[in-house]
Amino acid sequence: MSQPKYVQVMDFLQEDIQGKPPQTPILSEREISQRLDISRMTVRKAIEQLCRQGVLYRDGNRGTFVARRPASVTVSGSAPRQERQRVLFLDSVYESANVRDVQKAFGLEDHQRLFRMVRLILDDDLPLRVEEIYALPEVAMDKGLNELETMFRLDACRNAASVTWELRPAVIPPKYSRLLNVRQGTAVICRREEIRMGNGPLYLCVHTWLHPENARITGSSQPQGAATYT
Repeated sequence: MSQPKYVQVMDFLQEDIQGKPPQTPILSEREISQRLDISRMTVRKAIEQLCRQGVLYRDGNRGTFVARRPASVTVSGSAPRQERQRVLFLDSVYESANVRDVQKAFGLEDHQRLFRMVRLILDDDLPLRVEEIYALPEVAMDKGLNELETMFRLDACRNAASVTWELRPAVIPPKYSRLLNVRQGTAVICRREEIRMGNGPLYLCVHTWLHPENARITGSSQPQGAATYT
């Protein structure tokens, strides 16, 4: 199945701006439309999506520019691998079929927002997985990136919390295929987990897209408990 055209535009733009510094203007809608032979309405939809993801930003009538991305964060620990996590974007999401199941888990209606952090986990430069971390907005409100990174250290959360999880076969979302360096349409495992602190309400929902070759899960095979990535 071919990609939706707006996803093709998003992929083109992300490749086009790769390596460009923040505040660099992107191509105009007309230029993109002519180059890809895609309608300007579709181009505009792709740009709006990238703005919501924090990849681009609009500045009034001046145009659309490359956004400043969060810095990479190195995480060290006792694991044999030296994993690095790179925050890709922080945003607020709602009214999307992709997050409806997460909203239900938090007891939210489809018009109520969720905070989301998306980050890429690497072993040196080898991509291992993409993590989507969802929380209620009030949990993350007014927090800086360093504080959020501390709050969302999943190993620490899992050790201190009650965790339920399941593994599901899935097709890698197009927006993550390039990050994991796999073909679009590749079959992968998606780990979905709910993290609660003690007997309290739901704290985090996490969707983890695992590289089909570079990452694997070890630990309990039961549907509840802590597992480790290697």
